Amino acid sequence: MDRTCGTLIRIPNVISVHPNERWEDPTGMNLPRPPDRRFVETPFQETANGMAYRAFGTGEPLILLHGGAGSWAHWVMNVDALATAFGVIAFDFPSYGDSTRVEWDISTEDYLSVVADAVREVCGQAPRIHIAGFSFGGMIAAATAVALGPRAGSLSMTGGAGYGPPSGRGFTLDSRRRLGERLGRPPTGDELRAMHAENLGKLMIWDRSKIDDWAIDMQFRNVERTRFDSRRLSWAADTPRLIGKLTCPVKVIYGEHDAAAIPSVEERFALCRAARPDVETQVIPDCGHWAMYEEPDVVNRLLLEFHGRA
Repeated sequence: MDRTCGTLIRIPNVISVHPNERWEDPTGMNLPRPPDRRFVETPFQETANGMAYRAFGTGEPLILLHGGAGSWAHWVMNVDALATAFGVIAFDFPSYGDSTRVEWDISTEDYLSVVADAVREVCGQAPRIHIAGFSFGGMIAAATAVALGPRAGSLSMTGGAGYGPPSGRGFTLDSRRRLGERLGRPPTGDELRAMHAENLGKLMIWDRSKIDDWAIDMQFRNVERTRFDSRRLSWAADTPRLIGKLTCPVKVIYGEHDAAAIPSVEERFALCRAARPDVETQVIPDCGHWAMYEEPDVVNRLLLEFHGRA
């Protein structure tokens, strides 16, 4: 395994503490506002099989798993709030972010095993492990919970994937290749940033006023460092089957306007209820797919309350 992934876009690391105006102390204890994690260098550690992770707080482990073409940074607005109650571990999947590359044609079973092995290593002998997944990471979170067996303490999936291919999706995400073909030349950095901003608006963030420079730069960098096709797992219809195997509490969360929830959020809830009649479901109003960034305070409260009582 290696980390080579072609040309990387250089985005400076800003080592400074910026006030996070969106912070709301979820404990009600008037804890001091943490640094804005978007602008603080957060070093990573690495498992024996090459998965990078960042750790925050202490307590029962809460594993955070990101979405496709992403990294741990999908959870950047959540790690500090969740770390008030848990030992938070935010991973980069194999062939994403700072993790090492796996073979392009790795089997689904082997890919999932790499993740489950990394979770077991980092969590050590912890008797209970809570897992929260986003999008592509929702399906992997469900598979990891199954692999953990009785050690799985609770599972939440925000904007989770794994319900079949998005047949009838009314938009197409642009790419460096497609943009270059239309332009007849390699796109400039500004043109690529504009492309990523538009992609964020199509798929990730419903309220376009919340597509800020950091989100655009994060999307740009994450896509450039993606070395795995997540659609192989995201477009499989495995999530309902997987949660049907679990005995731990399960919560499914979607933004009201999640563009990835095809054919609809209610249809996905129905599939989950058929597999697990006691599944908890939640819709976040006026919100899109990347709810953890668009409505971080809401997501933080939901996850702290759900995983905290599991």
